[in-house]
Amino acid sequence: MNRFEESKEVSEKSRRRKQVLYIEDNPASRLLVKRLLNAQGFEVIEADNGIDGYEMAIKCRPDLIIVDLNLPGLTGYEVATKLKATGKTKDIPIIALTAYAMDGDREKALVAGCDGYMEKPIDVDSFVVRVAEYLGGKREAPAREAETKYLREYSLSLVGRLEANIRELQRKNEQLENYQKKMQEVYIGIISSLMKAIEEKHFYTAGHSERVTQYALEIADELQISTQERNLLRRAALLHDVGKIAVETSTIDKDGNLGDKEWEEMRRHTVVAASILKPLGFLDREIDAIRDHHERLDGSGYPAGKKGDEIGLLARILAVSDSFDAMTSFRRYRERLTEEEALKVLVREANTKYDAKVVEAIVRARRKRGARI
Repeated sequence: MNRFEESKEVSEKSRRRKQVLYIEDNPASRLLVKRLLNAQGFEVIEADNGIDGYEMAIKCRPDLIIVDLNLPGLTGYEVATKLKATGKTKDIPIIALTAYAMDGDREKALVAGCDGYMEKPIDVDSFVVRVAEYLGGKREAPAREAETKYLREYSLSLVGRLEANIRELQRKNEQLENYQKKMQEVYIGIISSLMKAIEEKHFYTAGHSERVTQYALEIADELQISTQERNLLRRAALLHDVGKIAVETSTIDKDGNLGDKEWEEMRRHTVVAASILKPLGFLDREIDAIRDHHERLDGSGYPAGKKGDEIGLLARILAVSDSFDAMTSFRRYRERLTEEEALKVLVREANTKYDAKVVEAIVRARRKRGARI
């Protein structure tokens, strides 16, 4: 702002009514002060908390600010300190107003940046006169010794409040994180329940997702993957066939071998699953595993024909778990394999279609549960 603009602003202020900002969370106190000041020609603007009061002071740049010291959130002390450190408001007189005054409150208010101090209850006979004195240039200051003492106390209190606010923020963040996790599990549970209901309608697929999840977690335990990765795997396994919602029922229930068009329809389920789950951004890793659980190391899988390291570990685990359950489940067009026979197929195709370490893991896990291989 140049000198002309400053002089213009001063001139405009001198012509208009004096504006007072009152920052107070008690409506009755605001009403009383407003009536007293309005009756003497002052314009009163109000804020009921420290943050709004600070922002209003910056925006309106009133002629005087009255602030209650015991505000929720940003206290009156802190409001005064911020305003005196801000170029646009540093010269505006600030009066501290407080109830339940205690020794040292005046000095602390002055140290924090206030120019004056008044106690509640308000003296209606002298209040406006005192406001006019501060508008006329009156300023109070603490004694030197008191200033040193209370400046230190105020500094320590600010540090303490900062620490307390940080702890509270951390607590709320933890609560929010826990709530988000709970909601994520709720969403997973709803979709999983829908999948289970759909699977139960088809004799061939009943219980499939639950069994695949069981086998996947057995493998995870054998491989000793982290708790976080294990949880991702669990969710991916529960949802891995969600794309079959879009697959024709006749294709799923067909007695004989599937034709080319029917296979093409069935193979869409991995891509469809990824599309269905994509809006749930917290499932990014799970979606990758779900989309790729029919990929094979030698590139013979679908939907993208990925090979080797292009396929993530979670997808490799799902591939073995899904294949094992498919081979050991009844189908009208073929005989069901025993666990031992299915494990032998996986061993035979390890390092070509399936990850050898994952196959070894499921073999160990099923041996512990009675399989003989």
